Amino acid sequence: MPITVPTLAQTSQSVALAIATRLQGADATPPRSVLAVIGKVLSGGVDSLYGAIQQVAANIIYDTAELAYLVRWAGFWGIFREAPTSATGQVTFTGPGPLVPENTIAARGDGLRYLLGAAVTQASGSGTGTVTCISAGAVTNTAAGGTLTLTSPVPGIASTVTVGPGGLAGGNDLESIDSLLARLLLRIRETPQGGSQGDYEEWAMAVPGVTRVWVYQWWLGTGTVGITFMMDGRANPIPQAADVAAVQAAINAARPVGAPTFVFAPTGAPFNPTIHLNPTSAAIQAAVEANLASLIANQCTPGGNYLVNGVPTAGGLLYYSHINAAISAAAGEIDFTLELPAFGCNVQTGPGIITTMGTITWA
Repeated sequence: MPITVPTLAQTSQSVALAIATRLQGADATPPRSVLAVIGKVLSGGVDSLYGAIQQVAANIIYDTAELAYLVRWAGFWGIFREAPTSATGQVTFTGPGPLVPENTIAARGDGLRYLLGAAVTQASGSGTGTVTCISAGAVTNTAAGGTLTLTSPVPGIASTVTVGPGGLAGGNDLESIDSLLARLLLRIRETPQGGSQGDYEEWAMAVPGVTRVWVYQWWLGTGTVGITFMMDGRANPIPQAADVAAVQAAINAARPVGAPTFVFAPTGAPFNPTIHLNPTSAAIQAAVEANLASLIANQCTPGGNYLVNGVPTAGGLLYYSHINAAISAAAGEIDFTLELPAFGCNVQTGPGIITTMGTITWA
């Protein structure tokens, strides 16, 4: 039976009434009396007990628990909060060399520092080495072609270092409470069955940074499984090669023996709508863009057929009506015209291709 928790004022009134009742109606609690002071102190203590009971009630239920309690609950189920990770990748040093020493540090423009893991021997005026950011988090990822600067001069080596074609990837933030709760609920609701769809989703979601997973049966023939996923916590949610390798390794360690699995990154298809707002402002445009980005992240799936609770389902659709609804829901929006995509046309992607947020043209 639900209990209505009284306010402090209500508790104080109840205590004062109880004292008066015991004294058979005599007014023994004027503001400065001893009994009035005792009543106020007692009311405060009772109110604190109510607060403690409310906190316990919230924390014994998974979906209302505070972070510290949720981490403990998840641990009982073998689900552990994903720690932040650092970006790593290859960079190119230029100059006659002959050597870039181990532990050489190069910094990005915003001050993030990257440590060279092993010495690099220069050949033909350049050399390639692997660096790892000293800090952690998604902010440590760096796009291919970016530049770093040596924090201390290295004889014969140019001060500017170029990030390789694969970029510096693999940096992820500390897992959010929402993500941890989602993984815990998935574990509770989807009992491990030695290789079910839910098992593969759970194994992939346990890799830091993974936010959405799709499982394909008979991907490359009978008995094979295809897995693709997204990393929505990043500016570019499409997984990089290092992410694919990490998920593949995690699944290989957990999957049934003899079940060939193939992990791959979906191909992004940017959604580039043309919208006319009336009236328009930077704030309304920002609200529209945020709503569309949320819609795409929550609704879009890779095209092709995959299983949902064991049922083959076609994916890849972004509905025209949902696009309109997302724009209409933006704060400050009064009227608009969606000029692209064309009226009534859903956005459809092919197998292994997923819609991502692109650039809006404001007509």
